[in-house]
Amino acid sequence: MLLRLPACLSSEADTALGGRRPLALGHAVWVFAIPILFAEVGETLIQFTDTALLGRVGKAELAAIGPIDAVVDVAIVPVVGVVEAMQILLARRVGQGREPAIGPTFGRALVLVGVVSLALAVTLRLASGPVAERLISSPEVARSVEDFFRYGAWGIVFFALNLAYSSLWAGLGRTRILVGATLVLVGANLVLGIGFIFGSLGLPELGIEGAGIGFLGAELVTFAFLSIETARRLELGLGVRRQGAELDAPTRVMARLGAPIGLQALVEAVRWIAFFLVIERLGEDALAWSSLVYACYALFLIPSQAFAETAYTMISASVGREEGGGIARLSRAVAWRAFAITLPLLAAAVIVPDVVLSLFTDDPELVSGARETLRAMAVGMLAVVAAEIALAAVFGTGDTGAGFFVEVITSATFVAWAAVAALVVGLDLPYVWLSLPLAASVGLALSAIWLRTGRWRRVVL
Repeated sequence: MLLRLPACLSSEADTALGGRRPLALGHAVWVFAIPILFAEVGETLIQFTDTALLGRVGKAELAAIGPIDAVVDVAIVPVVGVVEAMQILLARRVGQGREPAIGPTFGRALVLVGVVSLALAVTLRLASGPVAERLISSPEVARSVEDFFRYGAWGIVFFALNLAYSSLWAGLGRTRILVGATLVLVGANLVLGIGFIFGSLGLPELGIEGAGIGFLGAELVTFAFLSIETARRLELGLGVRRQGAELDAPTRVMARLGAPIGLQALVEAVRWIAFFLVIERLGEDALAWSSLVYACYALFLIPSQAFAETAYTMISASVGREEGGGIARLSRAVAWRAFAITLPLLAAAVIVPDVVLSLFTDDPELVSGARETLRAMAVGMLAVVAAEIALAAVFGTGDTGAGFFVEVITSATFVAWAAVAALVVGLDLPYVWLSLPLAASVGLALSAIWLRTGRWRRVVL
């Protein structure tokens, strides 16, 4: 597949990524980040919607949401490596002024994402039930996990393809299309979720199995929207017009970049699975409380994730223009804006935790049990926000191997503290969740030290 950029696209990408007609730094960060923020909101609102709806179905269904989300994060890891490597590479090519190289890169990535995600969906559909039965002591929770993936497993395919489209537009510096995609995603998931979970709108009442159908349907509709909009806004031609080593170069570079990114995402996802397995040993109540807190955590993390994507894309373009000396300044500009959006959410969790938790469940016992843990997590998010931006800066330089190393140390700290606090010392749940800011502080320090050494300059893309 060859992607040809209209002339107007080149100038828009340059403006957003600080090229020939750069915006003021703060303005450029907002222009780039806000649509990505909408996209991050969309994916997380699927979890928000499912948790809020299933919290009104039963405790087992609610307790299953945390493990389900962690499993999805693990399943999507190979795709994350490909699409984020593609995004870093596209931004670097924009910064270098090498736009003709964008088409082969995107074409190869899209095909690879489709094949890999289909294999992942088949595996998840067949293995989710047996694995859940082995790892989860509650038969009701294990059965709920299997019911979700009966249809939800196929949503992984369209979720992955949507990630590829999103990374294409983010890498080009044209993120506004993601606003429309987000509206489609959230609307479809809400309608299908209500319909299939509770049997509304003339649809069958399927409980958590209906949540899986809602996930599949929402991602499918969003994929159709992005496919139509991409074909309309960009000139796409089928067929390979380059031959040999020149065509293979994007694949080799994406493999080199993507392997550490995928492994980083895998480690991050596995750490949450390990964390929930630790919590599960404390009982079904603790697992349900932690699922609620994790849902809030995912909501609070949205701004950080959006601004982290902004950081590594803009930093990659900046390095492509040989302006690597501005990494610290750009990272600070991004981090302050991430804090500005996140702090009101954290304040609400600390001051009125019952109100925040009531968004996900109407069970007063669950709200009461999760209250103090939510407060502890919210305070700890201060370290998480800074750590997310710092790690994104490391990835933006193209030194993805260093980013993977930081994630390994961070995740090991996270799981080790949780296991010791819960299973050895026997601390209460809020203290177990303090593993989050402790691990984030370690990751922040490692990222900052690595960036200051300048060793990332040895990476050539």
